[in-house]
Amino acid sequence: MRARVPVSDAAAPIVGGLAILAALAWAWTAAMADMPTCRGMGLLPFLVMWTVMMVAMMLPAMIPVVLAFVGLVRPRRHRVLPATAAFVAGYLVVWALLGLPARGLVDGAARLVATVPVLGHGAGVVLVACGLYQLTPLKDACLLHCRVPQLFLGHHWREGLDGAFLLGAHHGLYCAGCCASLMVVLLVVGMMNLGWMVGLSALIYLEKVLPAGRLVGRLAGWALVATGVVRVIA
Repeated sequence: MRARVPVSDAAAPIVGGLAILAALAWAWTAAMADMPTCRGMGLLPFLVMWTVMMVAMMLPAMIPVVLAFVGLVRPRRHRVLPATAAFVAGYLVVWALLGLPARGLVDGAARLVATVPVLGHGAGVVLVACGLYQLTPLKDACLLHCRVPQLFLGHHWREGLDGAFLLGAHHGLYCAGCCASLMVVLLVVGMMNLGWMVGLSALIYLEKVLPAGRLVGRLAGWALVATGVVRVIA
């Protein structure tokens, strides 16, 4: 009979693999940061770019959730690596598919500004709206599932590899609800703006990991509101 591998031993290569994947995604993103705009890019290249950016920004904050998942998989005698790979894949598929509405927003905003140029000054209003979303109960509810992964995993657990994939996708939806306003901010300031990407990624991580993460998110919300107001009246 095969000896059971301690959770810590099983988690180490998984966390290391996620860290390497995120680092490679950041390296690719930094190499592409000189692109002036993503407008005019084909849909498939856009989705590839979007997905790699989401890998870079989201995987670091997902590591605590993956560790919680590994801790629940091991006692059930599942194969940890395939189950975890399915869980992460489901999560990333959700973020990849969200590239479709993101592309629609980018193209739609460009057409509106071309038709009504004065709307080009409306970025401040969008930033205010994004900041206010940070203060809503919906944001808090989604953030809770990200901050307390045992709560989410225990309530929505599914068996098998297909269950792990669906569970990862389910978590991806909560994560999208948590980070929706920040992704819109990224679209407003420019998807290839590396400085904003780093700042928003750090904010996402701090929101989900720090004990005072909810407060950090609220302070970021008020900062976005203030930034948006300044842009509106400037």
